[in-house]
Amino acid sequence: MRTALTIAGFALAMGGLVGCGGSDSSDGSSGGMPTDATVEDFCGNFEDLQRNFGSLDTESDASEAVATLQDAADQMEKTGTPEDIPDDARNGLEVTLGAIQGLPDDATVDDISNLENSLSDAEQKDADAFNAYLEDTCGSLN
Repeated sequence: MRTALTIAGFALAMGGLVGCGGSDSSDGSSGGMPTDATVEDFCGNFEDLQRNFGSLDTESDASEAVATLQDAADQMEKTGTPEDIPDDARNGLEVTLGAIQGLPDDATVDDISNLENSLSDAEQKDADAFNAYLEDTCGSLN
């Protein structure tokens, strides 16, 4: 999904993701992630991912890219989100993290890039809401 791309700073615009474990934004539930993360911790996860992912050679070792993404997804899930995140944006993050965590160890760069194709229209809408929230909250990730 675009979020992933924004997140990883690579073609992490890997796009939409599979609805693995995310909550349905229409029911107002918040899922299992904490909701008390500071903005600094929340944004710091994405900055760390961008920095770590940017140092990888994804063409020669996609497995290292998958491991880096999955480690970052685990950390983001542990950190959670700030309290003020809208339900649709939070669901977009949950969907994204679930898709990343569901990647097989032998996933290719194409597999990562094509995750967006597995999103439903509702999931893509939520992923777009998360992307907007990430940009508004964290600014331009460098």
